[in-house]
Amino acid sequence: MLKILATLLLVARTVKPTGKTTQSEQYADPGRVLEGKRKRKRNNEFTSYYGRPVLKKAHWVWQIWFYFWIGGIAAGASAITAIIKLVGDPERDRPIIRAGHYISLVGLMVSPVLLILDLQRPERFLHMLRILKLRSPLSLGTYLLTATGVLSGLNAARQLVEDGIVPEKSLAGKLALLLGNDVTSVLQGVGGLGVGSYTGVLLSATATPLWIEGDITMGPLFISSAFSTGAASISLACALSNVNVEDLHRLDRIEQTAMLSELAMLGLWAYRMKPQVRKFLTEGEYRNFMGATIGLAMVGPLAMQTFGPKHGPLTRALNILTSLMVLTGGFLLRYTIVEAGKASTEDADAYHSITRGRARPTPAEQAAAGAKVGHVPPNDEFVKRAFDHINEEINHG
Repeated sequence: MLKILATLLLVARTVKPTGKTTQSEQYADPGRVLEGKRKRKRNNEFTSYYGRPVLKKAHWVWQIWFYFWIGGIAAGASAITAIIKLVGDPERDRPIIRAGHYISLVGLMVSPVLLILDLQRPERFLHMLRILKLRSPLSLGTYLLTATGVLSGLNAARQLVEDGIVPEKSLAGKLALLLGNDVTSVLQGVGGLGVGSYTGVLLSATATPLWIEGDITMGPLFISSAFSTGAASISLACALSNVNVEDLHRLDRIEQTAMLSELAMLGLWAYRMKPQVRKFLTEGEYRNFMGATIGLAMVGPLAMQTFGPKHGPLTRALNILTSLMVLTGGFLLRYTIVEAGKASTEDADAYHSITRGRARPTPAEQAAAGAKVGHVPPNDEFVKRAFDHINEEINHG
């Protein structure tokens, strides 16, 4: 009798309701596994807990788009200005240094305002300065932004004195010349490197599928974009002033190197992504934004700087157009990364592709491996034999 009950229990676990597919049959046929997954996704079943996304997406909106963009421009301008002051021509590069100081000052003044608007309460920004966490990109970024902003103010004050806007013999002029020097310029450049890259590291430290896939590329991508947009902003300022046409291309090599680095980091990022995550940049509504980003921020300006005229009446206009393209593309890059990343949090398939790990086999691969070792899940023939065995036990009962 116990043998009969055990057999009935096994049969009950194997028999399926009419019109449905058992998990055992799905694993026996890899094609049916994938079909079942698609059906479950279309019917909005088993995609998350209680019909809700697995992750809660970031609340970031326009304040963060513009903070990443303006902060990147200021960071790139700070680093470029420090480099030019160290290795450049003091006379020919004077307009570049002047523009770099003022651009970085304005950018580093606006950035905290945008952060405070995003935090909604000003005291929250002050609370972030109470504790320094070396393993927290957000904590380090807050200190880097604050320190670099202070250094930028000192260097810009000295620039005001050198430009004759503040009298050199006044108390303010003497303090500006004393506090702003080559050391503060170098420190500002180092801080600019941190401000330009920490935003990318911050994104990759979250659980958002699109961002975490850029764990080794997001930081270099953002600092490369900071250099390209920072150089573009300085070039634009020089082109709109009375700088000689021959000196408008002195930052071309920095811009081109930065744009090539952006292309390389984007390519590596896309190569390392899983297909379930990559689709948010190559398909849907953000595909066009990413295409515009590559065209405006990288490919287009590279072609124009490489093949465009270096002298003549069109040089200034072409330089202005190229700078505007790079700046627009830099904004689109940050907007696309933020918004596409937020969209990826609502896709359970994208999240589970990250948490499953790269080495774990899919259900189809598990079924194929089971077939190789001779393991065949129960089927209708097995059920028939089980019922025959029960009838024999009853007849001989």
